[in-house]
Amino acid sequence: MLEINKIYNMDCLEGLKLLPDDSVDLIVTDPPYNLNKNFENDNLSEQDFIDFLTPIFDEMARVIKPKHSVIIFFDSGQKLPLFWKCLFKSKLNFQKGCNFYKPNDCSMPHNRILRKSEVFYVCSKTPELNHDGEKYIHDCLVGNHTKKESWYHPTAKNINVIRECVLSHSCKGDVVLDPFMGSGTLALACYQTSRRYLGFEIDSNYVEIAQNRLSQKVLFPLAEQQEGGAIPPKDKSLGILANFL
Repeated sequence: MLEINKIYNMDCLEGLKLLPDDSVDLIVTDPPYNLNKNFENDNLSEQDFIDFLTPIFDEMARVIKPKHSVIIFFDSGQKLPLFWKCLFKSKLNFQKGCNFYKPNDCSMPHNRILRKSEVFYVCSKTPELNHDGEKYIHDCLVGNHTKKESWYHPTAKNINVIRECVLSHSCKGDVVLDPFMGSGTLALACYQTSRRYLGFEIDSNYVEIAQNRLSQKVLFPLAEQQEGGAIPPKDKSLGILANFL
């Protein structure tokens, strides 16, 4: 039995196998893109990457509730075909492609095209997608690029964008899962919007960063106005009380 409102320091495939069928209301996640970043499973051969990510997609399809959303961020460049190969081999159904526009970003050009956006995809376990949410959002969200130095993670996402995804695809009290929790942005967005979160992260350093972020927001709500504006406590027992799933 897994606790909710908790981030587990473990391989997400093993963690997902511990969850019951149809037990999660929403999944929002940002898996490795195989771009040789400085974290696990991001420098594999094409076949090894497909063999790594496809079973995770299958487990995500098993644990998400019917007609509920699975939101997956991914590379919009040369690695994008890898996403499609994994998705089409998995039990997930594609629903919608969306964009995340970053006004302050100007990454290195590829074929003379400066990148200022990323993509994310809405999927589901069933052909139909029909669930409640608090608001409607456009298929192009806007949020500034989050620098690595903000939370010491090379691919941290803007929390405003993640929060919009959570608000539009779930309701208060829902369980929201991130199998690749990283530095905890999804967990923090859930706390801010009265959702319950559950996550897995294989790197213990990022788990500690995520726990500190959550402790900071619980104990120093005024720091909400400026990410990183307060020193979080070292006592990891302080924070949100856990329930059970």
